[in-house]
Amino acid sequence: MKGKDLIFCCLILILFASFCKSKGRKDPIIVIDIEDNVNNMKRICLSQFSDNIRYVALESNPNFLLSMLLYEFDISDNYILCYDGRKCALYDIEGHFIRPIGSEGRGPGEYTGISALFLRNGKIYIHDFYTDDILEYKEDGVFLKRYQSGYTGNGKYRLENAIMINDSLIFGNIVNRTGREEYKALIMDKNGEIKYYWKNHIFFKLAPGVKQGTSTRDALFSKTGNGILFMEYFNDTLFLLDDQYHLKPLYVFNFGKYKEPLSERGKRLDQIDRSSYMGIYQIFTKENYLILKCDFNKYFPAKRLTPEIIKLPGIEEITRWHNTRIVIGIYDKITEKLVFSEPTSTDNHLFTSGLYNDIDAGPRFIPDKMINDSTMVMNIRFEYLIEHIESKDFKDNTPRYPEKKKRLESFVDSLSRTGFDNPVLMFVTFKAK
Repeated sequence: MKGKDLIFCCLILILFASFCKSKGRKDPIIVIDIEDNVNNMKRICLSQFSDNIRYVALESNPNFLLSMLLYEFDISDNYILCYDGRKCALYDIEGHFIRPIGSEGRGPGEYTGISALFLRNGKIYIHDFYTDDILEYKEDGVFLKRYQSGYTGNGKYRLENAIMINDSLIFGNIVNRTGREEYKALIMDKNGEIKYYWKNHIFFKLAPGVKQGTSTRDALFSKTGNGILFMEYFNDTLFLLDDQYHLKPLYVFNFGKYKEPLSERGKRLDQIDRSSYMGIYQIFTKENYLILKCDFNKYFPAKRLTPEIIKLPGIEEITRWHNTRIVIGIYDKITEKLVFSEPTSTDNHLFTSGLYNDIDAGPRFIPDKMINDSTMVMNIRFEYLIEHIESKDFKDNTPRYPEKKKRLESFVDSLSRTGFDNPVLMFVTFKAK
């Protein structure tokens, strides 16, 4: 072979190899920089994303009174299922009380403490934290079955928190408290048989005398039209569990100096300054953006104007200067820019943080749950809603729709006249694009 022919063949081989490599290469994972955008804050208005808000008051029932705060709730197209720390109740989608679901106790259909509840395919599922059982009911309240496997896979691997994918499979996280857990996540059926698993790749050593490392937050789970979002609190990567049960990395969050070092995981709580680190509570995804609920901790840029004194039975009074430390971030998938909605220094619990409500001047919006591809829900204590309506933040606010402001004011006034003190749910339907 002549020299020119040899050079030509080599070039062809190099180009072919490069082509094959590019065909097999996966798209790079997008990095969202939290560290560089901590101070990138502005007034982000709710009207940018929605003009449709409705408030649903969970009906008071003299024979079944809820406490002021919901611990857990789930919502389907027709029902609202909620738990207030002692009782579980079912409401219709307009907030009308239907019936209690189960009760506290140790008998058939009774629970000792609820950590999660789900509405799935016409049935109700409750995870009893203390017994680790899953209780199954019909929507008419009839108890069907108790699954004693609970959140424990193969009788060995206990899920710390989880989400029901459907009425047969559970997807959950194993918190790595020992520093050497074999798995980080499992999918199992209600009988505890493991169907899929994902290995843990984050390891650390426990400090002398420490039997288990600490964990400050649960892993996040959020349903989307494409599957389920999943992210461990101490991991930087957001994954998507698709309908084929593949766990795919979507984004990496760079916290930089605000990330808790792995070396802290194996220490006792009293050895760690947790206030110095930031994390993500929840993530919701839309077509063109992500909504992030970020825990800014001591870097939260606002505080109360006067201290709030918290009195709990048997516990010393707590003086609190912050209503929340949650800041809402909006990540634009098109421009790849992250902006945080600027918090406000105020005593008003519902005006401190979240998306500014310029639609009806109501509470600033911090979503708690995404119930379908278009609607998100915020859980509100009614006493805080009264506080907001009576505040200057509300009275001095001129929203886009003044008639909706008057409607909200009348709604709160009519409820307060009846002595209502149940929670209120704020439904926000987002625009298609």
